[in-house]
Amino acid sequence: MSKIFSIFMVTMFLFSCGKGDEQKEKSKTENNQTLEESSDESDTTMTVEEAFSTALVQVIIGDEEDPDLQDYLEEVIYPAASKSDKVTMDKISSSLYLLSYNENGSMKNFLIQKFYNPVDDEFVFEKRETDLNSFKQFVK
Repeated sequence: MSKIFSIFMVTMFLFSCGKGDEQKEKSKTENNQTLEESSDESDTTMTVEEAFSTALVQVIIGDEEDPDLQDYLEEVIYPAASKSDKVTMDKISSSLYLLSYNENGSMKNFLIQKFYNPVDDEFVFEKRETDLNSFKQFVK
């Protein structure tokens, strides 16, 4: 009976030691995940180009997010409109936008059209200067 009790105690001791290691590993894993999440949150500082495109797409137009449009705005539109004191954008349809910004005291207006290129499986944009502004476009 004493041998059975001793074997039982040794088994319980070994079992409890292994369980402690599992809990320590689980705790380390959870801590690492928490640190990664908090570092991801701190890495979300936007560039001025990203802030520009986010303001136009998400705040002014009200779309959740359009990465292709935002990239286009950052790379093509921002260099031209970065010195403007007023920039706005209207969504005319799902693929057509009216962008207006102040350049040297006069408003510049561009139609930006979004196209799908099935050959390359990507979206492309074209801009055309126009005499239309949001008032002329929407109020008739």
